[in-house]
Amino acid sequence: MNFAKEIGAYTGLLVLAACVLGAGIVASRLTGGLLGLPVGAVAAVLTFLSLRRVTGRVVAAAVDQR
Repeated sequence: MNFAKEIGAYTGLLVLAACVLGAGIVASRLTGGLLGLPVGAVAAVLTFLSLRRVTGRVVAAAVDQR
């Protein structure tokens, strides 16, 4: 695997993690109180589900040996 492609794959995974954590934290803080944790968890899961296909394509392109 090419070094630049490997950096791109790791960067894509890092951005995915930052987006998921950020969405969970923001939703939790906006809701607050006892419902903050479940709402944050749901927001994190929905963010992951919406971005995983794009991130998967970036990582797959990086590990492609062609």
